[in-house]
Amino acid sequence: MKYFLLAVLTPLILFTNAQDGSQMKNVQKYPKVSAAKKLKIGRKKMDEGSYYNAVQYLEDVYKAKPNKIEVPHLLGNAYRYLRDYASAEKYYQAVVTKDKEAYPSDLYYLGVMQKMNGKYEESKKTLQDYLQLPLRKKDENLKGLAKTDLEGCDTALALLASPSKSKVEKAEGGINSTLQDLSPKVIDNNTVMYASQKTDTAVNLNKTDASHYTAIYTSQKSGKSYINKTELPSPPNDPKTNVGNAVISGDGNWLVYTKCGVDYLLANQMRCKLVRSKKEGAGWGEAEELTSLNIEGTTSTQPAFGIDADGNNIIYFVSNREGSKGGLDIFYAKVNNDGTFGAVQNAGDINTVGDEITPYYNLKMNTLYFSSNGHPSIGGLDIFKVTGTPGKWGKVVNAGVPLNSAADDLYLALDEKANKGFLVSNRVGTTSPLGQTCCDDIWTVVIRPEVVLKGIYVKRGDATNTPVEGVDASLYTVAGNNFEFNANVKTDANPFTFVVKPGTSYKLNGNKEGYWPAIDNLTIAEDEDRDTIFQVFYIDPIVKKKIRIPNVYFAFDKSNVIEFYQKEIDSVVNVLNANPGYVVEVQGHTDSKGTDEYNDKLSQRRADEVKKFLIKKKKIADNRIVVKTFGEKMPAVPNELPNGEDDPEGRARNRRVEFRIIPDKPEDAPEFEPYGDPVKETKTGPGFTYGKKK
Repeated sequence: MKYFLLAVLTPLILFTNAQDGSQMKNVQKYPKVSAAKKLKIGRKKMDEGSYYNAVQYLEDVYKAKPNKIEVPHLLGNAYRYLRDYASAEKYYQAVVTKDKEAYPSDLYYLGVMQKMNGKYEESKKTLQDYLQLPLRKKDENLKGLAKTDLEGCDTALALLASPSKSKVEKAEGGINSTLQDLSPKVIDNNTVMYASQKTDTAVNLNKTDASHYTAIYTSQKSGKSYINKTELPSPPNDPKTNVGNAVISGDGNWLVYTKCGVDYLLANQMRCKLVRSKKEGAGWGEAEELTSLNIEGTTSTQPAFGIDADGNNIIYFVSNREGSKGGLDIFYAKVNNDGTFGAVQNAGDINTVGDEITPYYNLKMNTLYFSSNGHPSIGGLDIFKVTGTPGKWGKVVNAGVPLNSAADDLYLALDEKANKGFLVSNRVGTTSPLGQTCCDDIWTVVIRPEVVLKGIYVKRGDATNTPVEGVDASLYTVAGNNFEFNANVKTDANPFTFVVKPGTSYKLNGNKEGYWPAIDNLTIAEDEDRDTIFQVFYIDPIVKKKIRIPNVYFAFDKSNVIEFYQKEIDSVVNVLNANPGYVVEVQGHTDSKGTDEYNDKLSQRRADEVKKFLIKKKKIADNRIVVKTFGEKMPAVPNELPNGEDDPEGRARNRRVEFRIIPDKPEDAPEFEPYGDPVKETKTGPGFTYGKKK
């Protein structure tokens, strides 16, 4: 063969895995060479990382010796490294069918390949079978990954059932080569900066080594196509090494990028270093290695700029240095005003025992996007997002379909408005002569604009609407009676922001010392066309010896707590949680229908139901709840009208449970101030004609 594959983009490297000239040999077919000799050559090529060459020999051996189980094992691994998931699945299946305990990890990788081929139900069964095997100590890490992959299969089935309205299309024009294209960044509405391998073939042995390296390019948009593929000069490009992953600082004065080379002493692993060039006229100055961020013997790559919780500029990057939780982790460091960097820190809980790579931070959305195979994914590497800043991250969320596919999806980068940009993927449809999922292309992305909730907390009664600073605001997604944490911010003089979704209900909790907890429920309309919703939220200062607590109202002759009042009870729960020494007295009442004896028992049942709800659903300790019952003896309003006729509205107000907060210090006893009205669902029974309680 005239060409062979020199570059393989792997999740751990994310750069072309070049080999030196001594290894650049055409694959030769030797009819007189024995299968045993070809197997020996195939093993050697595997050790060298020359997987494309290896499969040429190993395929011949498999035809000659189909029962030798080592051969499909090697072929499965080789095709997995080449990202030919269909071929890898075929050979792993051959191993497992013959003897699934011969190479236990092959059963795991079979499940992974089935997952990356979109066969999620088959993958689940295979991964479950793998977890039942008696595993060796060296397979313990794979066992953890298998559990994550199982969860990923369920995630995939759920996300595929409800894809977003985002669009992902392969970038047209000359932007994509037949090999590796990576790290796209939006420069302006019509310009993209990215990296690509210089040669447009696998390896042409008649070309110099320089054609095998990656370099930074720009292209301009014309209609739907990208034209004028222009290689940046040197610097930043370097004809003697791989250059890529470029990002421009917010002030436009610095280009930070990576230079990478192969460490042959470490199994041909790629080692990358962060460098930067200063703006000089229309170009960039000499490359300066960021020595305070790089560590010898480890990789530092994929820079991105963002901010920390205090608004300081920081730089994110990816590394496998000491302090990583698994393979590659996202790290960050403060960017000082003089251009130096602060201490490097792990980005925290967003990292897993897998790989977290290709970070990108969008300031408008206060959101970090990154790719990972350590969080439950649809395929291999999926794009995830998380709001917040290091140390104050929200929940990591899978970006869903179609941004993610059964293949690898990474390098998401959007424009300032966060609705257009690019990603990199080897999903079916890439430009490659080496299998439908071999190599990565750049894809354009159009995201349905996310809605930003922007708000301030204001002291109730403050006509100036001056923001209250220092409120600990937490946003929860409401799903029935369940609340799922989204994100948290500490308010300052500026409005706070949360990313919210159309057609979704939320609860916002605000807590600050000296104020009562603020609880707000809001729903974003499905057809919401605004990208920013501004809202003022009110928070009440704690006034000594005065507290407002809601009443709970009941349907006629009923004691169950309806859903509306289950949510209202949160006000009581928040007060108890904020004051561990407080006790709540639950007081049951009825209207005047029925005998005194019956009503005493009914008021007992109502109070008991509320107590049970507080204990079971809200986790309030039993010894902090006191039940008292009054039957019909203490009506809030008369049960009859002035003319003596029955008053169904009045009786609805008397079918209630009231709360009285009892502090641990009598001198702090608050004034009890009940509030609230019966809702329609509780206005039932004699005197009402518009229907029964739902």
